[in-house]
Amino acid sequence: MARIDISVCIPAYEMEGYGSDYLEFSFRKLEAQDFQNFEVVVSDQSADSRIRDLCDDWSDRLNIFHVWNREAPRQASANINHALNQANGEILKILFQDDYLFDCTCLTNVQKRFIETGCDWLLCGSGIVREGEAIERAMIPSLSDRLHFGKNTVSSPSVLAIHRRCLERFDENLVWLMDVEFYKRLWDAKGEPEILPSTMVANRIHKHQVSSRVDRKLQARELDYMWRKYAAKSTVSGKFEFLKRRMKTIWST
Repeated sequence: MARIDISVCIPAYEMEGYGSDYLEFSFRKLEAQDFQNFEVVVSDQSADSRIRDLCDDWSDRLNIFHVWNREAPRQASANINHALNQANGEILKILFQDDYLFDCTCLTNVQKRFIETGCDWLLCGSGIVREGEAIERAMIPSLSDRLHFGKNTVSSPSVLAIHRRCLERFDENLVWLMDVEFYKRLWDAKGEPEILPSTMVANRIHKHQVSSRVDRKLQARELDYMWRKYAAKSTVSGKFEFLKRRMKTIWST
């Protein structure tokens, strides 16, 4: 097999019938990248075949590797882990199916920074998209000691890329805090990430996304889990963040 520089790893599912539409839009943006040596790994938890059929339709335009993942828990952490574990590239670029690469130089810049620095992980700038392609609220990722308790100053996992020597994977006990916990763990294990500040990823805001179905009980459960896992490693500021967010789950019930 020829060397693959980057694997774009996409966890996919029906998303109430919109999953294939969002994914095809993302494929168009991937096709427009000025970087060519990449594969697209789609880990599919759909009950139907629309995602697989879409991958087949695009197989002559992109190097797509579709893999079923129907037996694993139906959640993003398990599905993205499956995609990461199937990837062949030196750099593993996460991209959720409803997000897309906003900048056509994204993959070029990601690979260049990995080569220049020898880093283990990298974060790039992002913004949100509601309708159309107008970016709102551009965000440059940063890390803080309150991150793992839900103060997300990084953005979605779509801004993340890791080197394949990074064996860390998402904690499958988590749904709401799966991203910030992973950033915290990478930070502890690998040190500071490289940051590409330009807006390269568009995070789509819509009513079908998982975050729209996160209730207070789930928040409380995951905050308690994070407390058990990280209280001893947390600063006073981090502990106050936990208490503030945990109290909100009580007041709102």
